[in-house]
Amino acid sequence: MHSDTRPSRRSFLAASALGAASLSLGATPARGQEPAAAGSPLQPATRAPVRLAVVGVRSRGFEHVNAFARVPGCRIVALCDVDDDILQQRAAECRKGGGSRAPFEVATYRDPRALFASADVDAVAIATPNHTHAMLAAWALTAGKHVYVEKPVSHVVDEGQRLVELAARSGKVCATGTQARSSRAVQAAMQFVHGGGLGKVTCSRGLCYKPRRPIGRVAGPQFAPASVDYDRWLGPVAYRPLRRANLHYDWHWDLHTGNGDLGNQGIHQMDLARWALGWNALPDRVLSIGGRLGYADDGDSPNTQVVWFDCGGIPLLFEVRGLPKGKAEQAGKWQMDRYDGIDIGNVIHGERGTVRIGANYDRAAFFDVDGKQQQEWKGGGDHFANFVEAVAANDPQRLAAPIVDGHRSSAFCHYGIVSHRLGAMQSPDGVAVATKDLPPLAEAWQRMRDHLLANGVDLSATPVTVGRALAIDKASGDVAGDAEASALCHRVSREPYTF
Repeated sequence: MHSDTRPSRRSFLAASALGAASLSLGATPARGQEPAAAGSPLQPATRAPVRLAVVGVRSRGFEHVNAFARVPGCRIVALCDVDDDILQQRAAECRKGGGSRAPFEVATYRDPRALFASADVDAVAIATPNHTHAMLAAWALTAGKHVYVEKPVSHVVDEGQRLVELAARSGKVCATGTQARSSRAVQAAMQFVHGGGLGKVTCSRGLCYKPRRPIGRVAGPQFAPASVDYDRWLGPVAYRPLRRANLHYDWHWDLHTGNGDLGNQGIHQMDLARWALGWNALPDRVLSIGGRLGYADDGDSPNTQVVWFDCGGIPLLFEVRGLPKGKAEQAGKWQMDRYDGIDIGNVIHGERGTVRIGANYDRAAFFDVDGKQQQEWKGGGDHFANFVEAVAANDPQRLAAPIVDGHRSSAFCHYGIVSHRLGAMQSPDGVAVATKDLPPLAEAWQRMRDHLLANGVDLSATPVTVGRALAIDKASGDVAGDAEASALCHRVSREPYTF
């Protein structure tokens, strides 16, 4: 066994764009947890526990650790992170235990490829930043591991398609972290919609009205934390110095590594919006309106956006708002707008009324055309247990959220960003012209305009961006007749972070 050496701090300004070619192959030994009691539904007496490792344990990944540790038939055996301080802290927390979780030992890795090569690991959960999701999932599948990869499963469209194909060839279980798919309430609501409870569905709407304060501005390139292997953190994307104050989490608002709120919180609601339509394909057409408005900071992703998707003639609308209801509220706690009583969730419109799903995914309700609640569904689900069950049975068909659904819903988000990135700023009159033939989008834009005006945004001084209209080639995933847009749906990964 090799020892894992901690790299010396290197200057980010002098670091080569080629990255570090040599990779540490170390791990510390693990004794592991005690397996769950024999005879549980997921671990009969004759079945060995699923040995699982988690990659990326700073935030969401450690939630994975705690959740999987409580699933019968699952044993956490290893952790991996590019931040050595976080890695050692999380390993110590595992040894200490807490709450209902018993203490256990884990192996620790800084190089994920060394982890994936271990014969002591059956499955891997990935909760790193978006730009490394597909790369890590592909490496793990190629190494013969089952994979749970957080949403969005990709950073660009083509990565997701390649991941779907690789998972199919491998025969391994590959799940995505859109946990609403495991909710009993959501499943019942979808059965109601698909069974004709709403009559004809006329529009599927996703909502992400979530407060997002500015991330600040820096005067020049910044140092990553000393404990972080920054080259490995960047992975497949082009090398560049850190250009914001905070490396962690704020990467969501930098399109070099993140996907804005459309692909952060929004991917959950995008998945439900697509599911409600029963649309098992990429969109036909896409158009975005929005921008980063109301403040100036180092982010470049939209904090206010509405994206229209044509799904076989039925509109799917997705709305993002990061600003509060009005300017006066910015000094205190931000109160967010709501649409039909929902700030984060879904509203599915039909001839007979609406189905509304909130952000907790454990409740959904049907309202008639007069706005009166007529039916309600309750109950959550254990998405992590669903993955363990599928792995234990070696059966991808048991998954509530298979990788193909993760890819399609992620791709919807990516197309919304591509449309935005290739758009042009327009006056309110220009937006009205661009939306006049799309009534649902025009109505959403009018509400968004009023919201921006309430926040004191001068739309003549800081106009919104009307995105480029995209026509999607659903077979290839590219944008038909648009090489520039198609190029943004692909990535050439830098060495040695290819897959």
